[in-house]
Amino acid sequence: MKPNIKPWQLLSISYNDKLQDTLLQQYHAAQFLAIAGRYLIPQQADDSNTSLVFLPEKQELASQELQTDNRLVLNLSDFSLGFLKKDTLVPHEISLQGKSKSEVYDILVQILNKEGINTGNLKNKLHYDLLDHELLHGAAFKKNDTQFIQEHIGYRHNAQLILEQIAGEYPKAERVRVWPHHFDTGSIIPVRFDDQGEITQSMGIGWAIPDSMINEPYFYLSFWAAKPSILPENMPALTSGKWMIPEWNGGVLRLSEILRQSSPEGQYASVRSFFTSGLLILEQHLNP
Repeated sequence: MKPNIKPWQLLSISYNDKLQDTLLQQYHAAQFLAIAGRYLIPQQADDSNTSLVFLPEKQELASQELQTDNRLVLNLSDFSLGFLKKDTLVPHEISLQGKSKSEVYDILVQILNKEGINTGNLKNKLHYDLLDHELLHGAAFKKNDTQFIQEHIGYRHNAQLILEQIAGEYPKAERVRVWPHHFDTGSIIPVRFDDQGEITQSMGIGWAIPDSMINEPYFYLSFWAAKPSILPENMPALTSGKWMIPEWNGGVLRLSEILRQSSPEGQYASVRSFFTSGLLILEQHLNP
């Protein structure tokens, strides 16, 4: 399932409470895909069975395959869950509007059973804590204004576009995934391995929703080592974005900085420059 990604989508809205609620509504909806991956797919050491795939041409998040070519999907545009069977959506969509998480789960179980998937081991819980929201306390899902939904789709589209390009320049890079726990889109680029072939150093690239470090969406790049290694504070400056050392072993490019560019070409160039300059600096640091 190779996505067909069109050019960069212009981002235009400064991060605000409406965008935050839209992200959180869709974050909690995406957990149903993670639940399916957790209990209906064999557990992987890196938990990738719970990871998601963004399908730009469909504006959907998809689970990993539950059966051959069969996936559970979340349509971001119309805010519904569905079952994708060999790239064709079967007529069992669940509109999330006005339903609580428990109500959606009960309908989801019925749909999966109709599709011949054994749900005996399925549970309505995950192995990590979810971001707090009224949805965790019985509130119903609500579809926010189209402009905020489309802005989130733009986030996902652009992240998939740039990250697949960057990862494609490194033969050993992992595939770009959406990780439901933090709802980030990212990839890992292995740098060094031990004698057993295990990764001992890697660089991370991705896009993240706001967290305790950054209060708005942002692109990131980072360095990891099996033997803890903190990057020096005098790292050369990035051409866009900034290093977060020593608070964090990496750098970030905030949404607010991207929005200073008023054209798709300018925004793309800013993000591309962030990754190109940052990864080069990291590689030079690791391989003097």
